[in-house]
Amino acid sequence: MIRITTLITAMALSVSVAQAEPSSLVAFDLDTLRMLKDADPARGEEIAKKEKCYKCHGDTGVSDDSEDVNIAGLMPSYAYKQMKDYKDKKRDSCDMFKKVRKLDEQQLADLAVYFADLPAAKPGPDKGLTPELYKLIYKGDPERLLKACVACHGRKGNGGQFNHPRINGQYKEYLVTTMTEFKEEGRSNDIYSRMRYVSEVLTEEEIEALASYYAVPDPE
Repeated sequence: MIRITTLITAMALSVSVAQAEPSSLVAFDLDTLRMLKDADPARGEEIAKKEKCYKCHGDTGVSDDSEDVNIAGLMPSYAYKQMKDYKDKKRDSCDMFKKVRKLDEQQLADLAVYFADLPAAKPGPDKGLTPELYKLIYKGDPERLLKACVACHGRKGNGGQFNHPRINGQYKEYLVTTMTEFKEEGRSNDIYSRMRYVSEVLTEEEIEALASYYAVPDPE
């Protein structure tokens, strides 16, 4: 009965999302993939300096503030999508909108490949896994229609193709805030509502535990 009820809820969510505006205007078609493939990290570095990206994201794409995302080592396709979503106002941030509103798509792609080439934040010490956390990360939870974290983010949390970000290498505070935003519909640029559904059915304790597992130590 629980599984049927959960399935009905998920189907209802899918219907409502299908009738709403698209969560993102980015399509990873051949033209977009070619643009990312041909993007120039050297041009991206020049843009990063001009736009002063280091103020929030650090000189090497690793922030000095645990509230900010570490963008070094992100998949270019994911970083490009997020910047395009900010520009299209599909993801909310006044600061980021001001930074990217005058940049064209090629410039966004150049920025994305530049930061992708930078070394990601070094992970902290190995963390122990409780049986409950192991199940969430590697097995998922069919009763709640939860896919395993590794299915999208990779076995080490280093990210997957297109719009699956690196979560290994982020600060705990940022990860908790992000999942909470998805949970409370404060962020809605995830394609097919995948993270909104995942975060909605996760408990606050599970969000904290997952964030702690994947997080790097806070900046000193």
